[in-house]
Amino acid sequence: MNLEIPNEHIKHIIDAYKKKIEYDHERYHNKIKNDPELMEKRRELARQHYKNNKDKKKEYYQKNKEKLRLHGLARYYKDDLNKLKQRYPLEYDLMIEYHIIPHHQIPNLPSPIPQPTSPSSPH
Repeated sequence: MNLEIPNEHIKHIIDAYKKKIEYDHERYHNKIKNDPELMEKRRELARQHYKNNKDKKKEYYQKNKEKLRLHGLARYYKDDLNKLKQRYPLEYDLMIEYHIIPHHQIPNLPSPIPQPTSPSSPH
C-alpha cells in the first residue's frame, strides 16, 4: 500500500485550507460580528451565564483569597524578590510552597557563614 501523496496534491490541500480560513475570517468580520440580532442574543446568553454562576465565582474567590493575594504580591515584587523576602518572609515561603515563584527565580543570597576552604599542606 503506497501512502505517498504527490506534491501538487499537498499544495492544493494547503491552498484550499488557506482560502477557507480567509473566507471564514472575512465572513465573521463583515457579516456575523456586527449583526444586531446575534449581538443581542450573545449579550443575553452572557447575562444569563453571569446570573447563573454568580455564587460560583464568589465561592471561588473566597476559597482562593490567600493565593490570589500572594499572586498579587509576587507580581508587585517580581523585579525585586529580595525586598519581598525581607518584607513578607512568611508569605515568601508560602509562595515557594505553592509554586507561585518558580524555583529558577529564587535569589541566591550569600550565606552568612563562610565556607571552609581546603587546607593547604605545610610540606
